[in-house]
Amino acid sequence: MAFSKWKDVPEVQEAVKKLEGTSGKYFQLLESGTSDDRVQAQKVWNDMAASYWEILFAIVDANTKNSPAQLNFDEEEKLFINLGCMPDILPLNKNFDAKKLFAEKCMVDLLPVMTFSDYIAECWALINGNPAPVPSIGMSLDERLNGLNELLSKIQNERNQFFTKIASDYPSKLSIKQTLDVMTEFLVPAMKVIMRVPEFREGDEALRQKLSKQRKAYLDAENAALLLVSSAQKNEENPLPLKEYEKFQMIHNDTRVLAKKILYTQIDEAKIARNAKKITDNCIEMTPQMRRAELKAMIVKKREHLVVPAKNARCDGSFLCSPDSTPVDYAKDYEMFMHYNSCDMDMFNVPRVRMYGLPRVIFIPGQGLGTYDWSDHTLLIPAFPTIKEGQSVAYALGTFRWDADEDRKVRIPYESIKENKKKSVLALATSFYKDYSVWMTRERLGYRIMPRETHKVFSRMCAPKQED
Repeated sequence: MAFSKWKDVPEVQEAVKKLEGTSGKYFQLLESGTSDDRVQAQKVWNDMAASYWEILFAIVDANTKNSPAQLNFDEEEKLFINLGCMPDILPLNKNFDAKKLFAEKCMVDLLPVMTFSDYIAECWALINGNPAPVPSIGMSLDERLNGLNELLSKIQNERNQFFTKIASDYPSKLSIKQTLDVMTEFLVPAMKVIMRVPEFREGDEALRQKLSKQRKAYLDAENAALLLVSSAQKNEENPLPLKEYEKFQMIHNDTRVLAKKILYTQIDEAKIARNAKKITDNCIEMTPQMRRAELKAMIVKKREHLVVPAKNARCDGSFLCSPDSTPVDYAKDYEMFMHYNSCDMDMFNVPRVRMYGLPRVIFIPGQGLGTYDWSDHTLLIPAFPTIKEGQSVAYALGTFRWDADEDRKVRIPYESIKENKKKSVLALATSFYKDYSVWMTRERLGYRIMPRETHKVFSRMCAPKQED
């Protein structure tokens, strides 16, 4: 029996029974060899699509009936809510390990990440004025911040050891210890000035002067270190191998990227608290029944944007999983997400992030291409992408890059490309999403696919700023 814990809840069992009966007819028609039956099978599948929402709302109603402080979905419920899967009716690929998918935490990084069931549980907690639960596949803000600080310390130590070895092989008048101490101690203060964080913008003159002096000290030490490594690489008698030179540059750049991520995460804390308070304050005087209705309304509102990935890909919009399908690996996809983000950190230097904070990543059921939901500032990644996983992730970042471009830093240069000048607003946006995905997954790595003019625009757009 599906959802046996709700065996005494008729709304759940009736919705499941309805899907079970329809699915039997669907598989019978699908196995037929005639084209007419296959066409009819597709019609039945389209009718089955509504069952996802019927069962979902029945499960949510059953879980919230006694007004618990937190929602705790079991594994069977998570499988259905997040993947549209019911093992006895709509099974996934037999080699797929569902327990591993939901048990494995995503890596420590910048963006909050959650599943659709986590999103529902978070909405319910905030409606009732309770702290948002830690996502099943993600981490709390404190855990992310601590993890990023530990990672930065580790990378800095690796950079310092590598630089000390290079400096010992290529002696100079530079004070190695003092240079590395300044680069380590003043990295974050320097990034505060470069990023113009609120602490710097809104601080008193004494603090601004202090941070500015630390930034100058950091940049002087950094330039001296980079000059030593560059000179070593150009040494005529015993040049530093190019691979070691590039490795040092990469490790050093990682320290800058991590420092920026730490600052973004720190700034995000106040925005998360503000957004949570807004939801809680709106629901503070509601009765338990009204709060249940509010949760349903929030899910219905989100539903309007969950269909966008399938529309973008022009594919089946059902949230039920196709038989024998294999969903994405959450941890692997999130790692791709953050790798692409690290290659284009300027994407968060926009008014929308300064106003609403960092977007959250939500893994949702269904097929299609990743997308950005502007209504609640989230990046949506379908469980069953219609293209390679990395391309779907990059597509989502492309939609965010375009939609969050209020100051037109992206739109103006992209519109100036000759072949884009006569495109409609919608065609231009769609073209950018595709080009951004191609840039991140292939062009950036050396594969020449884009026209030269388009390549130049993306090279400038995703290149670090001069001060970086």
